[in-house]
Amino acid sequence: MTEPAGAGQRTDAPSPTTPPLPDLADLIRAGEWRRALATARVTRADAHVEDALSAVVGILEAVRARRYPVARRTLKELREALTEGSTPEFALLRRQLDPDVIEGALAVLDLKPEAAALEEDGLEGILTPALAVPLTRAEALNSLGVRATVLGNAHRARERFEEALQADPGHYRAITNLGNLSLEAGDAKAAEARYREALKLNAEYDGAHHNLGVALRRQGRVGEAVSAIRRGQRLSMRRSKDDTQAEMREQFAGSPLLRWIRIVVIAVIVVLVLLALRGLGH
Repeated sequence: MTEPAGAGQRTDAPSPTTPPLPDLADLIRAGEWRRALATARVTRADAHVEDALSAVVGILEAVRARRYPVARRTLKELREALTEGSTPEFALLRRQLDPDVIEGALAVLDLKPEAAALEEDGLEGILTPALAVPLTRAEALNSLGVRATVLGNAHRARERFEEALQADPGHYRAITNLGNLSLEAGDAKAAEARYREALKLNAEYDGAHHNLGVALRRQGRVGEAVSAIRRGQRLSMRRSKDDTQAEMREQFAGSPLLRWIRIVVIAVIVVLVLLALRGLGH
């Protein structure tokens, strides 16, 4: 009986191997926060390091979404996470991240309407603290791009949005704004591609859904357009509700008087419910 071809014979074919994990410290130095968090979880890094990285990713996501109450609340979590820890990675995080500097950057991003009405140079001066912080630089550049668009300088706006993507390739609102420029220029197909690119990064972004609907409608794809616009409207309503709740939580957290009023209101409601139940029992 003959042996099957190759049986018992040595093979030089390489065996599949798992690629080595990236070095956590290198990821932190590079500001690749999401990859750093994933690596910390896989390697079971120090809990304080993982908590700090989770907060950083949370801040970045909130800034991308322009949800500053959420960003400020998550910044408090980062402050707490950075108070303990002794590993080299933790020491590196403390050198890389200054909560006070981040807080100042968030403050200038959360601009008042009168500040947003400045010329681009004036706005850039105000946004200097945010431009200097990696976590907020892309959003500051995106804001400058929006201002350039309002001022009618489409070329400058495109430069700003592209700079924002260089600073943060995941900034889906900057991608959407590039799509808006294409749409304004009459290139609905290019705009559609940008909106779909943004939705790959955040499928819940209402602005990209709505604008995708506009781009589709301009191409005569009415059914798809209506579906996209309706989804954008639903997501917009949900976002508005979530943002209002986040702002109210922040106001209550920052005001002892409002917290006291809330407690009194809850107590009154409880008393009324108890009285109603007692009445039903008679």
